[in-house]
Amino acid sequence: MIDSNAVKELVNAPGRVGVLATADRKGYPNVAVFGSAYMPDELTLIVAMGDTRTAQNLLETGRAVFMSVLPHENPMNTQGCRVYLKLRSMEKDGPNLDGVKAHVAEIANEKAAQMVKYAVFFDIESTRPLIDWSPKK
Repeated sequence: MIDSNAVKELVNAPGRVGVLATADRKGYPNVAVFGSAYMPDELTLIVAMGDTRTAQNLLETGRAVFMSVLPHENPMNTQGCRVYLKLRSMEKDGPNLDGVKAHVAEIANEKAAQMVKYAVFFDIESTRPLIDWSPKK
């Protein structure tokens, strides 16, 4: 487990690469890059999502792992974290979806915002460093 403030800084850092991993009910994995993910507080991760395989997997299992990576020209100085998530809600309309779309329009563009179908809210269950040799769960 790493400090929740450090996790929030890593997830919200400009230039970070964000990857969300899910699996369907049969256990088939999926991984996708997400630039829209952010943490408004130490307990919540929010992601703007289209009608995708990732969205379908979340509807089936409600579980995901988000990996945030801050690349560095010296790979030994790369920073990041893994955030283990439980789905709280996937909103298809309303003010939260409007807010997420506005966020995407601001960080990407209006075309990307138009592809957003869900405002996805996760509860953060646990965190780990990007590289962790510990066998403990």
